[in-house]
Amino acid sequence: MPLIEWKDDMSVGIDEFDSHHKRLIQLINKLNDSIMSGDSYTVSSEVLAEVANYTLYHFFAEEEAMRKYSYPEYDSHRKEHIDLTEKTLGLLQESYNSKESIGPEVLAFLKEWLRHHILETDKQYSPFLNARGLF
Repeated sequence: MPLIEWKDDMSVGIDEFDSHHKRLIQLINKLNDSIMSGDSYTVSSEVLAEVANYTLYHFFAEEEAMRKYSYPEYDSHRKEHIDLTEKTLGLLQESYNSKESIGPEVLAFLKEWLRHHILETDKQYSPFLNARGLF
């Protein structure tokens, strides 16, 4: 059973970003599967690195759209991206340093982070960017 399932209420009304969010869900579910099946530290940390890398790609795309259309909350949204990136990279670094398997607290963080980021933060830019023709 997946840790996170895509629901229609998660849509931000911008196809590219919805696709990104769906991919992030897939990657977090892949990490969950890796941990639950007892994969080695190496396998799980590689999947966590995939999550981190894709997150950076997604954040860059969002920020580029916000800059292009002069989104008024760009600075605060970008600050959240920076904070989330630092936290995710910190988890990845801890994993590399300890050489221990990635624990459920990492999954809990990623699940809550994604839920909050999509439903509370990203939903705020939707009307603004939609009004400027971005769908």
